[in-house]
Amino acid sequence: MPDLVKVAAGPQEGSGHWLIYLLFIIAGLLVGGTWAAYQAENRVMTFIGALAAAVAFAAALLWLLGEVG
Repeated sequence: MPDLVKVAAGPQEGSGHWLIYLLFIIAGLLVGGTWAAYQAENRVMTFIGALAAAVAFAAALLWLLGEVG
């Protein structure tokens, strides 16, 4: 019964990490899309995909380091 009370009390510490994982997943998908654009020799989409992947990865990494420290 005490566990049920803890769950009903609201979000617990560490429950906000799913957004960090989601950003890493999005960065990985963007890397895959960038590689596909590179193989199709689409230079503009390669640049846009690489930039978006780098931003998503950097955001996830900085957020993760902020959570740890």
